[in-house]
Amino acid sequence: LTVVVPNGAAAQLRRLTQARERCIKKRTAANNQLQQLIFIVFPEFVQIMKNLSTKTAVFLINNYPTPEQILALGLKPLATVMKKISRGRIGHERAEALIKAAGSCVGVQQGKHTLVTEIKHLISEIQASNRFIDELEKQMAHYLKQVPYSGNILSIKGLSTVTVAGLIGEVGDFRKFNTIAEITKLAGLDLYEISSGRHKGRRRISKRGRPLLRKLLFFAAINTVKSGGIMHDKYHQLLDRGMI
Repeated sequence: LTVVVPNGAAAQLRRLTQARERCIKKRTAANNQLQQLIFIVFPEFVQIMKNLSTKTAVFLINNYPTPEQILALGLKPLATVMKKISRGRIGHERAEALIKAAGSCVGVQQGKHTLVTEIKHLISEIQASNRFIDELEKQMAHYLKQVPYSGNILSIKGLSTVTVAGLIGEVGDFRKFNTIAEITKLAGLDLYEISSGRHKGRRRISKRGRPLLRKLLFFAAINTVKSGGIMHDKYHQLLDRGMI
């Protein structure tokens, strides 16, 4: 197994990619907690807004997290602010649904103040994570410019800056590998089977490599084989021939 220890820009890209992965996990956990708390305080809100990560939903949760505050705001001001935040995509109809839901809300009444305090804290935490992720991605773009061959990989349709930065960080230096098989083994994508004289085992990937590299290669593959991707036609040819 060939292992290349990254240095210089590649080492920075590895650390940036790992930091981004940790921050995304933290943000996902905070989003899940937020949804649970909103469901306790104002369960109808989750059904009406559905995606709590949108700007409009975040604004309402941060400023009017309880049904009482929604009712106090009133239909017309609520519709106006929702239309403004969503840039016209959400307006009177959704606002009317929220007002109606707030009037017959079945959320808890006791201990609500503490729940609202925690909701605001989670919103702040999610926003901080978003800012941190944006900063990490800017640094990724900066260090990618210092890798001579990064432009060649970025030119492949479907591969983003984040994906390419992660691949280079995980591999170290593509130029130090002689064959594709070496990189495949580093990612744990090499095949193995357990067979005996009477039993023919199924071939599986070994998963004895870098899990983040496998994840990045998986998403890169998905982007290249989807409709309009550079490998879409080739992928379906292999599917028709039963090779995948």
